[in-house]
Amino acid sequence: MKGCRNLGVAVLAALAVIWAGCGEEETEQPGTPSPGDIVKVGDIVLTRSGLNNLLPANHNAQFNEMEKKDYLNRWVDIELLYQEALRRGLKDDPRVRERIQKLEKEFLADHLLFLEMRERVRVTDREIEDYFNRHRREYVREYRVRHILLNSREKAEEVRKMIGKRSFTYLANRYSVDPEAGRGGDLGYLTRGNMIPELEQTVFSLEPGEVSGIVKSRFGYHILMLVGSREALGSIHMEDVRGEIMNHLIMEKRERAYREFLKSLREETGVVYYDDFYRREDTLLNREGGANE
Repeated sequence: MKGCRNLGVAVLAALAVIWAGCGEEETEQPGTPSPGDIVKVGDIVLTRSGLNNLLPANHNAQFNEMEKKDYLNRWVDIELLYQEALRRGLKDDPRVRERIQKLEKEFLADHLLFLEMRERVRVTDREIEDYFNRHRREYVREYRVRHILLNSREKAEEVRKMIGKRSFTYLANRYSVDPEAGRGGDLGYLTRGNMIPELEQTVFSLEPGEVSGIVKSRFGYHILMLVGSREALGSIHMEDVRGEIMNHLIMEKRERAYREFLKSLREETGVVYYDDFYRREDTLLNREGGANE
């Protein structure tokens, strides 16, 4: 989910078309400049506070004056083009109006999610401590892992059926598309935090010598084997991984809150699929529970 607070200047400029003239910082200022005015394009003035509003939220202090100058001149370019577009009547073009409506819808939906997640997602020190204690073994041990990476689920299923008939090393050398395939898919010793997130929980659930089912990641389809584990060479304390745990819990809570929020909106508003081909997979599970799902 893309936070609306991180929208760039280009998107803000596009949305300026939607709410043209509504901003407090862009008003007609005839005559001499007022304190705080930086630049005037036609009758529209950009003030210092207006410039700060153009910068991504919570990052204002990180921008030096040259970077702010770049943002300002980008605003000037867009304002010149925008005013000329208005003079040519492009705002009334049906294709433009359709695009504006789409941008407005996406922006409002994104902003609503930002507000909801800000209210719903909180992580406490106690939750971080509890998580560390529950997963302490995963932090203090290193896991030696082999894997086979395939490009398609069909190929992964085919190779998975060969486990037991052929050695894992042979299958990795023969079929894996990973550069490590030549070493029998050996990834060496890994710890929590330096594995692909999609693979971590699978690795932690395996016993030494056990082979996983098919695990999908952004890289493809994996078959994992836990060779063994050992005590980590260096000690790890909770403070060492506090940030990692915080991020993990935030993402976990955000995903759950997102699903719950969308579920409540579906129940309140109603969603009817007339063609099952387009039905969302998560609604298929609840199909018998109601006509709208």
